[in-house]
Amino acid sequence: MSMITVSDLRKSFAGEPVLDGVTFFVEKGETVAVIGPSGAGKSTMLRCLIDLETADGGSIRIEDRPLLEDGRYAGEKERRKVCAKMGMVFQNFNLFPHMTVLRNLTLPPVNAKRCSRAEAEEKARGLLKKVGLEGKENARPSELSGGQKQRVAIARALMMEPDMLLFDEPTSALDPQLTGEVLAVIRELAREKMTMIVVTHEMGFAREAADKVLFMGDHVIIEEGTPEEIFERPKDPRITEFVSKIL
Repeated sequence: MSMITVSDLRKSFAGEPVLDGVTFFVEKGETVAVIGPSGAGKSTMLRCLIDLETADGGSIRIEDRPLLEDGRYAGEKERRKVCAKMGMVFQNFNLFPHMTVLRNLTLPPVNAKRCSRAEAEEKARGLLKKVGLEGKENARPSELSGGQKQRVAIARALMMEPDMLLFDEPTSALDPQLTGEVLAVIRELAREKMTMIVVTHEMGFAREAADKVLFMGDHVIIEEGTPEEIFERPKDPRITEFVSKIL
């Protein structure tokens, strides 16, 4: 079953194309890594998928429900329903600095899903244990390392029980040791067959954890395939050049 289907997605800023006909799909349980040079449109593509950016044209279907169909958006209520199926983890964490870790996790389901405070706190404690942060419930973001903040952000996204997760360069603000902490959590989610799109510069992660790799360049998807196909037998020389520079 296709969880995400994108066709001919287009987006420009000030007349300059950022997405110029992006087409791909994501199957249930797949981990899809999106790689490519800066400025290729990777983050903008993710933001369009979850309706944080308005596309200029194309189609986006989430679990076969249209968010965007031939350049026309669904109504606002339907858009909210469709986007509720997805969670997003940003590169800069986006935690509320004045709230504890526990409050950061419980606020979304209590406000959006009418979940009871007790039920939300029980779920939050379980997720904090899952991401290796048991005992940090009462800490504030300023007391956490970057890797811990990002793991809190992942737990917060999981609190809403999404069918799929989108990651926008989740380790770009972290040093190598903290990067490993975060990637370990994402790898575990991949083993559990959570449907995920991960925009990343971590080639080792893309090679080892992804089921499929999309290479973006010049505002389109230039090539897609298994990690072996993209890293060992790419058809486009731009991929060989990019990977050689990164590795």
